[in-house]
Amino acid sequence: MFSEKDLQALLDYSAENQVVSLYLSTDPTDMNTEASKLRLRNLLKAIDLPEDVQAIEHYVNLEYDWAAKGLAVFSDQAADFFKTYQFNVSLPDKVYVGKHPTIRPLVNLLDTFTGWGVVLVDKEGARFFSFNLGELSEMEGFTGDEVKQTKRGGGNAMHGRMGGADASGNVENIIEKNIKEVISEATDFFEHHHIRRIMIGGTDNNIARFKDELPKSWQSLIVGEFPMSMLASHSEVLEQTTKEALDAQKKVNKFLVNQAVTLAAKGSNGVIGLIDTMNAIHEGRVRILLVSQEFEQEGYRCKGCGLLTTQELDTCPFCGDTFERIDTAVELAVRDTLKNNAEVKVLEDVEPLKEAGNIAAILRY
Repeated sequence: MFSEKDLQALLDYSAENQVVSLYLSTDPTDMNTEASKLRLRNLLKAIDLPEDVQAIEHYVNLEYDWAAKGLAVFSDQAADFFKTYQFNVSLPDKVYVGKHPTIRPLVNLLDTFTGWGVVLVDKEGARFFSFNLGELSEMEGFTGDEVKQTKRGGGNAMHGRMGGADASGNVENIIEKNIKEVISEATDFFEHHHIRRIMIGGTDNNIARFKDELPKSWQSLIVGEFPMSMLASHSEVLEQTTKEALDAQKKVNKFLVNQAVTLAAKGSNGVIGLIDTMNAIHEGRVRILLVSQEFEQEGYRCKGCGLLTTQELDTCPFCGDTFERIDTAVELAVRDTLKNNAEVKVLEDVEPLKEAGNIAAILRY
């Protein structure tokens, strides 16, 4: 499975000539294999690197697992560099050529579809799932004591008999015991699997019980709730989890964009627009970069200190060196941000970000 380590390797790679970055959706529920291959051939028509085109076509035709939903390929045959990654989530059909691998689609995938923990809970136990890059894995769950519901009515029930007040209290004690054990198992699961976002499925009452008992440090990571039976199938849980992950990410990104725009308007820890954002990246001030998926612009990069700018300058104001022209200033800004150990959020169709110039940032200071 693709990981942060793989992303770092792509960040570190720089081609002496050019590297091809290919993204292809191959979701078998949307199209057949031949249709995907046709779209691939159409993408590669624009690439004037015969050895790389041949290597990609050879891999797709002879080695690719067509049960996967998405493919990413990075090829620089002149340097014997060839990396492939298969995903259980769809990817946009795109091909890029440049000095560095184009990584924005992968940054978006890692940000949206990693670190999820899913809990289905009822009065007797829980099921636990980890959800990463479209793969849903069920872990060992927990089943507590059986909860036998008392019959309502029973006007002649005597004190101490099942069906009376003692029986009702006993049921509540069992539920309380079960939920405490569920919480213990859940926190162990969250810690062991390095969960950073939590979704909970069940009835409203059972979800509320679980949340109330969960330690506050874990409560803060809950970003989704949905109705679901403990008997739900794997495919049902996967479908709902995928939807919730996408919805949650959209809400978070929209909130962050509004925050960046507001901070920028106040002259505080926020910037908008390409020039101001690139300056903040160069100064190491960016905490969270927000950028539109398709936004790109030509620019210039200082040969000495690496300053990015859209302005044609004779010498760098920071180090005095000269500039070289580059075609992908925005992609390089994303790379620089990640190398500074800051977060990058890749967004699609967020109107406030478009109005802010398709790029913005929340600053450290």
